[in-house]
Amino acid sequence: MGKDSAGIQINFKRVIAGLIRFWYLILLSLLAALVTAYLINRYTTRIYPVKASIIIKENDENVGAKFLYDNELLNPYRNFFNEIYIMKSYPLLQEVLESLGFDVSIFREGEILTSEYYDPDFPVEFHNLGGTKSLYGTSFYFRIIDERSFSLQYATDDQVTGKNFQNLQFGDSVRINGFTIQVSRKPGTSFDEVKGRTFTVRFNNPLNLAKQYSQRLSAKWAQPGAAVVDLEITGPVAQKEIDFLNRFIERYQHYDVEKKNRAATMAMSFLDDQLVLIGDSLKLYEDQVENFKKRNITTNLEGETDRLFQKLQGYEEQKFQYKLVENYYGYITRLLKSDKYDGVFTPSSVGITDDIVASLISELIALQAEVSLYKSNKVMGVEKLMDNPRLVAKEQRIRFLKEDIQKTIENSRKTQQINMQFIGDQIKLVEEQLGKLPRTERELIAIQRNYSLKENLFVILLQKRTEAGLSKASTTSDIVVVNPPMAAGAITPKVLQNFMVAGALGLLLPFLALVLREVINDRIQSKDDIEKFTNVPVIGGVGHNVSMDPLIVFRKPRSAMSESFRALRSNLNYFTGNKEHQVFMVTSSIPGEGKSFTTLNIATVLAMAGKRTLILGADLRKPKLYDDLNLHNTVGLSQYLSGMASLDDVTQVSEIENLFLIAGGPMPPNPSELLLRPVMRQLMEHLRERYDFVVIDTPPLTFVTDAFVLSAYADHTLFVVRQDFTPQAALQHLDDFYTTGKLDNISVLFNDLRKSGLGYGYGGYGYGYGYGYGYSYGYRTKNKNENSDYYSES
Repeated sequence: MGKDSAGIQINFKRVIAGLIRFWYLILLSLLAALVTAYLINRYTTRIYPVKASIIIKENDENVGAKFLYDNELLNPYRNFFNEIYIMKSYPLLQEVLESLGFDVSIFREGEILTSEYYDPDFPVEFHNLGGTKSLYGTSFYFRIIDERSFSLQYATDDQVTGKNFQNLQFGDSVRINGFTIQVSRKPGTSFDEVKGRTFTVRFNNPLNLAKQYSQRLSAKWAQPGAAVVDLEITGPVAQKEIDFLNRFIERYQHYDVEKKNRAATMAMSFLDDQLVLIGDSLKLYEDQVENFKKRNITTNLEGETDRLFQKLQGYEEQKFQYKLVENYYGYITRLLKSDKYDGVFTPSSVGITDDIVASLISELIALQAEVSLYKSNKVMGVEKLMDNPRLVAKEQRIRFLKEDIQKTIENSRKTQQINMQFIGDQIKLVEEQLGKLPRTERELIAIQRNYSLKENLFVILLQKRTEAGLSKASTTSDIVVVNPPMAAGAITPKVLQNFMVAGALGLLLPFLALVLREVINDRIQSKDDIEKFTNVPVIGGVGHNVSMDPLIVFRKPRSAMSESFRALRSNLNYFTGNKEHQVFMVTSSIPGEGKSFTTLNIATVLAMAGKRTLILGADLRKPKLYDDLNLHNTVGLSQYLSGMASLDDVTQVSEIENLFLIAGGPMPPNPSELLLRPVMRQLMEHLRERYDFVVIDTPPLTFVTDAFVLSAYADHTLFVVRQDFTPQAALQHLDDFYTTGKLDNISVLFNDLRKSGLGYGYGGYGYGYGYGYGYSYGYRTKNKNENSDYYSES
């Protein structure tokens, strides 16, 4: 195997030389890349980021109505981990989008692109009036004709043909394909900017739109432990996203206030019911007092009567408190049994102090708010509730809380009954003591006692009702805007980055193309390639022949090509020792490498030096040398080896002095066997004695073994390698022949040198071998014979 038979090695010097040589292609590639980047930057939809910041205050920061009293209606519990989820919930976003009218999108037709047209003051409104089919996803072409009429066009289901509705009046309802829309004009608007333009109007599904905005909306805590939330959304129309964030923050604040007022509203409803009951009783006792005063003349009660009266009044107030608690427990129990948690509020909201029940109900309210949010998303078709482990855990916790509350209420009721029985016994004892008073005084005391009791209870309830109303009226949101929504510069397209990437690609692609060409090119390019694949020494090089004449040394003896063959003649002496009567063999790996061209010209150089030189055409299969010397091939080596002609018969004299030729002759049926006959050895011995130099032209090594047979008669063998033609595998095979001893006394002649510069290795031996390495570079053109060894390229 060759020295480097495996692995890919890239000669970057040749790549750089290619870049310099094809600089105009690199420039064209760079210009094409920059033009592409310009078009991308010009016609890519620009995306703008819009950012805002809000702070979610702690509950003790928002005093609200606490300057009047300790407000128990404000739930102190807030789970900040749920706020991000609430912000991105579909119901909240859908409400925001519908309030802004984003369920209808308007696009403006351009020469190349269609872009979204957003104007909050667009003079026309589009209304979906419903129908048998859904209007969502349907697009229309809309055009304002004048101040009163417009035209509408839509595509049918096959999306090929369409229908036009011309001269429609604003406010008319249009029924199209199973659905109905109405186009109305906004009052106080002008058509000057939009008249005559064609717009595309599309109706969007609000739920799908909410899902898209939920994915696009980024809500993150500014930093761990902070109560500041950074909001960000991107879109092609910056003002549209600014309006969205402004409305979103407003709606989120409104949601926060609604959540706080829900408990106050429920408490006010309960207190109103109790006030109605107490008010009816109070009116009854007022009438009794008035009637008693009409019938009797009241007297001042003694001190004992007052004491008993005050004592009895205190017991009655306690009894009412227990009854109020019982009413609250009954109200809560009915709600829990019917699973109506929205009306649940804490006992402290109505003045009842029960810490255990209050804590359990507070937790129930918080959990139910989270579950309601999940279930609202379920109604919107977001997810399967049974597949959400968090929701299942919360519902299970609600069931446990419900059971705990019911058990706690049951235990509290038992305690209440004991207390009620005790109060009842005390009231009965006081009434017995009052029974000993005179009848008129007892009657007055009973009426005053009931009236005072109901009056005090009515005042207490009215006070609680007033507090609840004040709480609701003074409640403010915990959501405060820190930074209002503001738009920044477009994040896409990235103009500078696109130009930089395009410039890099414009330069990189030609480089990669040259690298790829270097990788896939398996032809010998330079002396370094020869030395990489074989240990056979390089004897020299011959430049590119720009002439069509194969006898260029004879025709142009002072040319650079002639000098390179003279240098080759001198170098042969270093390999053969400058002895007399030498035999040289010229061979190659495949046809077309210049083997016959080299044979003719090296023999011509030797003959022109005054040496009797014979060219032996040993290529019996494809002889051709005779034609270039203007000789014939009627007789030749094949007839001599067959005994059909003598040596003098086959030897021809050329027009070049001292140069003779033995052509191959007519092709025999057994050329290899002829070369193996003893007569071939005798011929070579006779020729060595008769001529100073014998140059043997042989067939290529790759196809036949004739060259191996003839190499035994040669003092030195020239293996011709043609630049950018000879495959690398040929040198690997040559190295195998050389290292195994099948070919001895051999050197490589680098032929047809056309490429020069970095990576082609001419600096080491180019001018030293006859100038040919630096001259006569041209482009290859087809000769009349593409595979001819006498390549003539210009």
